Amino acid sequence: MIKILIVEDDPLLWQSLQYALEKEGYCVRVAMDGAEALAASAEESFDLLLQDLHLPDSSGLDIMQEIILRHPSCKVLVMTGHATIENAIEAMKIGAFDFIIKPFHLELVFLKIRRVIEFRDMANLVASAEGRNKGLMTRCPDMRRAIEVAEVAAPTRATVLLLGESGTGKEVLANHIQRLSAVKNRPYIKVNCAAIPDSLFESELFGADKGAYTGSVEARVGYVESAHGGTLLLDEITDLPLAVQGKLLRVLEDGCFYRVGGTRQLQSDFRLIASSSTDVAEAVHLREFREDLYYRINVIALSIPPLRHRREDIPLLTAHFLKQFQPSESAAGVSLSPQVLDILSIYSYPGNVRELRNILEHLSLLYPGEKIMPAHLPSHVRGSAYVGNLFETFQVEKPLREAVLEFETRYIEKVLNAAGGSKTRSAELLGISRKVLWEKLNRTAFPDA
Repeated sequence: MIKILIVEDDPLLWQSLQYALEKEGYCVRVAMDGAEALAASAEESFDLLLQDLHLPDSSGLDIMQEIILRHPSCKVLVMTGHATIENAIEAMKIGAFDFIIKPFHLELVFLKIRRVIEFRDMANLVASAEGRNKGLMTRCPDMRRAIEVAEVAAPTRATVLLLGESGTGKEVLANHIQRLSAVKNRPYIKVNCAAIPDSLFESELFGADKGAYTGSVEARVGYVESAHGGTLLLDEITDLPLAVQGKLLRVLEDGCFYRVGGTRQLQSDFRLIASSSTDVAEAVHLREFREDLYYRINVIALSIPPLRHRREDIPLLTAHFLKQFQPSESAAGVSLSPQVLDILSIYSYPGNVRELRNILEHLSLLYPGEKIMPAHLPSHVRGSAYVGNLFETFQVEKPLREAVLEFETRYIEKVLNAAGGSKTRSAELLGISRKVLWEKLNRTAFPDA
């Protein structure tokens, strides 16, 4: 059961909060001043602190800091009026999770509490899953299915073809397959086909005998030979030159190959994992990839969805990367405000998971130990996440009320699309209740809702 401490001196407010929260199943304790709050925190720990900033005997900021010091896992929601919103922002910088401006609707409190719980559960899930899955954490059904199939295929010798946009995590999944394979302790050779010039491909892949080239004074072992007994990962396999594709097909069929300039037939037995960010079937159609090689590697094909199609994973991955970039167990890393989490949740991520990781590394390096606010985000993330190009096609020959309605309509459509059609998640991102969202969706502006 979630335990909540309310620190508020207004009897009408704390009584209504206590009644509503207990009715929802929360365990609630009330303190009407700073001394009572500190006494309560000395007697027991709480999951959440609802903290008023103005108390009759002390500063709410000081009380909040002391309780966080005693119970670091306790999350804080600050309650404040419009006149002291700067204090609320200061409270977030020193540890509060979010703030609520008085007067407020109880449904907003419930929404904020659900977000606190979701954030806490996400952090716990990351902590429990990190050692086991090495970053392969997901709540997306399509991604979960891909991982499940990969885990079934991992102990076998079957060739696996990983498909997905650049930055989606194909290599992470390949590493997971290798860890679960029967040859996990044998060589694991990774080759980025896009990084090798065509003229060097054959010698890089199959090696070269002494004297094969001018100045080559000794034989050189290639990737295929090095992978013997283990696993060979060919990333961006469609970048293989056609001449080399035929030789790769042969070694996959019978394990035989020749070094460049060599006359002795060599053998290599390895498990192949291939990946591509382009459509391999389309490359076959364009005669840029051999059809026989395609059918040879297309044994277990797994499609990894782009991050914009698995938005439910963004908070999970964010928590994972923030922990990864924390300087040490004792040093505090950055923490994100709910507003930043909202922006990150609906940004389009053309660079996929890799881009999310880079954004968080950027923030961790520039603002160590700070509470990240929207202003800290790179401008292209901050600017495009919410409104993007919503204003570009606006007509200016209309009354303000119609313009506001048009903007609201388009904005709700954008958030709905970003949330994958989930009205619950959209309401949370918009900061309104599901009921209010439903009413807006049923206006004439949304005839199909």
